[in-house]
Amino acid sequence: MKLLYLSTWDFSNEKSDGVCKKIYAQVHVFEKNGFEVDMIYIKDGLVIYKGGGSKKAIGKVDNIKKTPAYFQMYNFLKNKKYNWIYNRYGMMDTFYYQVLKQLRKNGAKILVEIPTYPYKHEKPKGFFYSLLFAWDQSYIHKLKKVFDRVITYSRDDYIFDIPTIQVVNGINISDIALAEKNGNILDDTINLLVVAYMQPYHGYERLLRGLKNYYANCGKRNIQCHFVGEGPEKALYERLVNQYELSDHVIFYGILSGRKLDDVFNICDIGICTLGGYKKELYLSSELKSREFLARGLPIVSGIEIDVFVNKNTQYYLQLPNDETDIDMIRIIHFYDKIYSKQGNAGEVRKAVRSMAEKYIDMSVTMLPVIEYIRKE
Repeated sequence: MKLLYLSTWDFSNEKSDGVCKKIYAQVHVFEKNGFEVDMIYIKDGLVIYKGGGSKKAIGKVDNIKKTPAYFQMYNFLKNKKYNWIYNRYGMMDTFYYQVLKQLRKNGAKILVEIPTYPYKHEKPKGFFYSLLFAWDQSYIHKLKKVFDRVITYSRDDYIFDIPTIQVVNGINISDIALAEKNGNILDDTINLLVVAYMQPYHGYERLLRGLKNYYANCGKRNIQCHFVGEGPEKALYERLVNQYELSDHVIFYGILSGRKLDDVFNICDIGICTLGGYKKELYLSSELKSREFLARGLPIVSGIEIDVFVNKNTQYYLQLPNDETDIDMIRIIHFYDKIYSKQGNAGEVRKAVRSMAEKYIDMSVTMLPVIEYIRKE
């Protein structure tokens, strides 16, 4: 069967972009299950079509990437036939809808993955984006005419009046190195790791306020917070570190990749996931950063319920309140002590967490509901 993976995601930084890695992993799963897979995506200002063992540019895009890309896609795809389309959802517009409508007319069944639902709180601020969002919303009632199923990480049975296939977010675990820290590390230092494009909904100001409170109340443990990445909220976090006099406990690295990123993972003990989901009314998370932490062998702390652990008991996951309260550092210290004192060896903790990740979040496992649906059709 022929399948087209249709996306307007920008692959210009594909080596360090988690979404690019995820898309490639999904393509790999489809190929392992017997599909002939073509791809469309954006890279370096071009719309790229990859199929038949080669790839080529089919058009150019400017700063406003998606609408011009859909126009180019329509002209290129209007006479092509596929059994299935797997579409990573972008903001709907007239050209996007026409692409899907034509592919369906040509005989394809279409699955759409909506990474975050509801997505209204991810809309950037500004009049222009408000217009794009309104354009998207004007097509909602038509989507059941082009989509057969919605792939969702939420627990919605229907989205846009379309039946869903509920999955959890997955990654290709074999592509991710296990953190290498070994030996008995139960001591007075706890290394916490943040890896993110820092945005308001990440809520890491809660962590910094909690750290301030801990030391204001004569906390004795040495807690080191390692921040990897950039983003609009980084300036706020740096300002809070200075205001709270936490420079001895917080390190900002900027964007890291490759061996430099591995080195930071190797010295850290716990991964800190999103702490501000309440800001966009998000109460169940399938975020990729939680997957990478687990694949690396790090226990995780989150301010949102992580979908992988719904109705599952695990000692390697601590869920904190999903609100604006300061993080209680005592809970994180107890979490750390319980894990590492019980195992006694950091290497064993890494292996145990990695084994759990392989069982629950490898892409070959998480994509099974989609593969099974296609096989039944």
